[in-house]
Amino acid sequence: MNTREPQFAARYFSQLLDYLESTGIARRAILRPTGIRVIDDPQGRLTLSQVEALLASAEQHSGRRDLGFELGRLVKTSSHDILGYALLTSSTLGEVFGLLSRYQRLISPVFTLKLERTGSRAELIYRPALQVSPGLMQFHQEAIAVSNHFEFLSLLGGHMPSYDIHFSIQPPAHVKRYTELSPSRVHWGDSTSGLRISVDAILLDRPLAMANPRAMHAAEERCRAMLHMTRSKRRWADWCEMVLREAEECQPTLEQLSGFVNLSSRTLSRYLEAEGVSFRELSLRIRTERASEMLVNSDLPVTQIAYRLGYNDVASFDRSFRQRTGHRPLSFRSSAKLSRSTSRRRSSTKIGLTR
Repeated sequence: MNTREPQFAARYFSQLLDYLESTGIARRAILRPTGIRVIDDPQGRLTLSQVEALLASAEQHSGRRDLGFELGRLVKTSSHDILGYALLTSSTLGEVFGLLSRYQRLISPVFTLKLERTGSRAELIYRPALQVSPGLMQFHQEAIAVSNHFEFLSLLGGHMPSYDIHFSIQPPAHVKRYTELSPSRVHWGDSTSGLRISVDAILLDRPLAMANPRAMHAAEERCRAMLHMTRSKRRWADWCEMVLREAEECQPTLEQLSGFVNLSSRTLSRYLEAEGVSFRELSLRIRTERASEMLVNSDLPVTQIAYRLGYNDVASFDRSFRQRTGHRPLSFRSSAKLSRSTSRRRSSTKIGLTR
């Protein structure tokens, strides 16, 4: 297995196969085209390509498109291995949220997770950490939202106050199933990429029945060691590049990116340097590449391009682009489009001659 490819805990997908088998669909039939051999190993790991193949096969054999919702319904707090034990022995829901945000990567590498508290609201903000297919993005958003609902409900003794779930995906065909998440209020097509779960901040102080601080801290120590192992396999430059390319109307700073993954900016900078990458140079390169793509492949006004890339004004965009490319944005656009037009005419002429 390629250790640089993102890895997923096989145990969650084993639960899904157990469920499908209970409905009469043989797990062997689902697994056959995937080549997966570790699905029933408690410590087994799957690559991104294996997960995509597994879900495609499961959808084909079941004819269902609500498998993300179904997996979320199946996942229990104990499903998360040692992290689950830390969650169960936490003293408050706020402590649970903190653990989830620090160790989200042990559950899934698709998202980073950050806990933000603003006034009377607290939000769990899931931001994409991988470039995945729309189908896999939908699957994971649904699985996370649904599993969180039932886990929080269980931790709170069955009494969950109303709260909000904000999906960036559009409503799925099985949208009526979301009435099962009462008393949540579900919002679809949020302009923010990823997933947000917003609760009343008072809930963070809610004490939990199985609180055991000593056990929780011991479990967290093991989680910390496991997280260090997963980080040592991660290529941080690839992740930073992905987030920088996805950013709209802002230019994320090193401090912001490090905050997404609960690292200090100095630590993230050190990881990048170990990979031979300067964050400043990476940020400037991605910004210039995105600007070039938009100038050539769209008719957006330069002002709007500057805004989408997070520049404060057109003058700053003009100056930065000229320093990196030797051209002003408008002249770059004109030259690129002229070159493309000339190339097309030459190609057309060659086709005419061959006829």
